[in-house]
Amino acid sequence: MHSPAWRPAQLHTERLASIQHHFIDERPADSNTGKPGVTHTLPVHMAVAAGHPSNALQPHYLVDALTRQLNIQTSAITEHPDWHLETIPLEHEATNANQGFILVFATANLEGVRLAYSGIKMLSATPSRRFGVLFSGARDAEFARLCQERLASGARRFLGIRLHELGQLSAPGPNFSADLARLAEAVHRLWGTHSIHNQLEVDHT
Repeated sequence: MHSPAWRPAQLHTERLASIQHHFIDERPADSNTGKPGVTHTLPVHMAVAAGHPSNALQPHYLVDALTRQLNIQTSAITEHPDWHLETIPLEHEATNANQGFILVFATANLEGVRLAYSGIKMLSATPSRRFGVLFSGARDAEFARLCQERLASGARRFLGIRLHELGQLSAPGPNFSADLARLAEAVHRLWGTHSIHNQLEVDHT
């Protein structure tokens, strides 16, 4: 039998147990309650080579960091969007037929360029889609530019597609925050432009 001295601690423990579900199960209150919420889904095709450098930006880190940055940078606009990045398995590409803009993340080497091209070729079966390409893992800025040019040239020549070149994003370092902010701004602009364009096409058919 417990000593009476233990009773206050026991009561405190029981109280925490009875209310902990409020902290675990309930979503925090939205500080922007005056703004209607809407979810924006950004599909991402991962053209990551087997030799993707360990010191390059990793796919899961990109998804998490870009999701947070998009939500931060668009939190002040009227519709108060909740961004969600969705990785696209190519075998399920038909389920993403309504997405107008797709982000392609590729390893900056020949295999990454090949994987990116193959993915874009399959996903471009829906004519209204547009693609933005981001590389990581290049040994220097010049090599990243060559990878961009090679992919853009092939897509333009053989697929009739003009890619949006988003440059290279390196692993987190001194300039990562600024580079991520610029990427989020470009992605938001492209997503908005092509989503509006596609909606206008649907409305006029």
